[in-house]
Amino acid sequence: MYYKRAGFVGGGRVVRIILNGWKNKKALPEEIRVLEIKPEAAGQLKSVIPEIKIAGEMADLAGSEIIFLAVHPPAMSEVLGELKKILGAETVVCSFVPKFGLGKLKEMLGGFDRLVRMNPLATSFVNAGYNPVCFGPGLSADDKNRFLGQMAVLGQTPEVGDELIEVYASISAMGPSYLWFLFYELVRLGEEFGLSREQALTAVSNMLIGAARTMNESGLPPEEVMDLIPARPFAEDEEKIKEIYRQKIIGIFKKLTG
Repeated sequence: MYYKRAGFVGGGRVVRIILNGWKNKKALPEEIRVLEIKPEAAGQLKSVIPEIKIAGEMADLAGSEIIFLAVHPPAMSEVLGELKKILGAETVVCSFVPKFGLGKLKEMLGGFDRLVRMNPLATSFVNAGYNPVCFGPGLSADDKNRFLGQMAVLGQTPEVGDELIEVYASISAMGPSYLWFLFYELVRLGEEFGLSREQALTAVSNMLIGAARTMNESGLPPEEVMDLIPARPFAEDEEKIKEIYRQKIIGIFKKLTG
């Protein structure tokens, strides 16, 4: 079921997240080639995932069963122009890149439509991801099942519409960056108040898991969930905080879709 030969264009954070999640579950493809033009980034990835081979050019990815695109949007025109020269009839291309929907990818790849778009969440690093995916029309049911089998080890992979990928990128893929700094501040405060680092991390992480479950499973509306704790220390500042939050995230969404 797992892919035997995988290629990556780009070797930054998202690639490390995916490969680490696969490695955790012994799901690494037998051959992994990574095209990364920055020697420092390539070396860093190789140091943590020594199983990979660093490719020198796009042609080195020929023969891959699946090729993942993990580059910044401005690089996509050049990348897709080179990529379409090496695509085989059975190759699958999975893009992690925002702004390039399935239709645009197909057009820029000369009509190639064996395509996937996925929205990787950083928590895939520990196999706890929530990674929405959409499929191009050129993929069969077997193709889709194989892809989902490979990605299921990273966490949940719900199938969504192509037009929603950037929405999920804004609220879930980027979500930890809106919150982690606050969670780590709670950990630091716990240490300051007398807990060990391990005790503080355990307390905060379990609190977060329980809070998420309560939101999802209690059946209560938001105000009743928040009323389960009688004290609201930030009550007088909540509207200001939410407005800052909204404006920042709206800005990110516009950047991802603009």
